[in-house]
Amino acid sequence: MNVMVVDDEPLLRFNLQKLLQDLWDEVEQVICVGSGVEAVERIRDVDVHAVFMDIKMPGMSGIETAGMLREIGFSGHLVFVTAYDQHALEAFEHEAVDYLLKPVHGDRLYQCIERLRKRDERTVKYELDAAQLKRLLPVAGSGELRWINATRGQQVHVIPLGDVCCFIAEDKYTTVVTENGEFLIRKSIKELTETLDSGQFWRIHRATIVQVGRISRVERDQDGYYQVIIDSIDRVLPVSRANSHLFKQM
Repeated sequence: MNVMVVDDEPLLRFNLQKLLQDLWDEVEQVICVGSGVEAVERIRDVDVHAVFMDIKMPGMSGIETAGMLREIGFSGHLVFVTAYDQHALEAFEHEAVDYLLKPVHGDRLYQCIERLRKRDERTVKYELDAAQLKRLLPVAGSGELRWINATRGQQVHVIPLGDVCCFIAEDKYTTVVTENGEFLIRKSIKELTETLDSGQFWRIHRATIVQVGRISRVERDQDGYYQVIIDSIDRVLPVSRANSHLFKQM
C-alpha cells in the first residue's frame, strides 16, 4: 500500500514520512513530493491509498490540488496537514477524512491512521483479476446484464445492476451513479438502452437512463417539464419532452 506526502518544506516531508513508516504497518512506500502539480502527475501513474497534503503551498494550493485529484478520478483518502485551521470547512468539502495541525505529533497521527483503517473496513472493494471478472460476466448470448464493470481511478469495480441509480452520458464516457459514488464505463447510452431491461430502466433523456425503482418522485418545473428526483443520491434529472409520456397519469 502506497501513501503520499505533499509539502513544499523538505524537513516537514521527511518528518511525516518517518512517522507514517513507524506507525502504519500496512504501508509499503511513502511517496514524497514538493508540489500539487507533482502530486497530480505521480498519482496518474501510481496507485496511492491516501494523500497527506499541506494546504499552503506555492503555485497550486492543497485545496486546488484536491479538486484536481478528484477530477482525474483519485478515489483514495485525503488528509490535510497545515499550520492554519481556518481552512477546515473547505477541506472537508473535498471529502477529506481528517485535518491535522502542524507540528504533527505521533499520537494524533495514529488516531488519523485508525480512522483510515475503519474507513477501509467499511468499504467493500472488488479488485478482480481477469479470470474473476470473466466468471462474473453474463453468459454470452443470454441477453441478461447483471453486473457493470466500471472504473474509478486505477481500480475496477464490479457493481450489481440493482445498485445503479442512473446512467449519465458525459463526453466520451458514461457515469454510473450509485449511493456509494460514481464510476465510469465506455458504453454509450444507446448501447445501454439496447441491453438493459426496459421495464426496470427508463431512458428519460438522450443522455440519461434511470432505474425506475430508485425514483423518489416526479415533479413539473415552472416551464411544465418533468423532473425526476432521486433522493438517495441528491439528484434532480430533467425529462425530455419526447420521454415525458413515461410519467403521465403517474
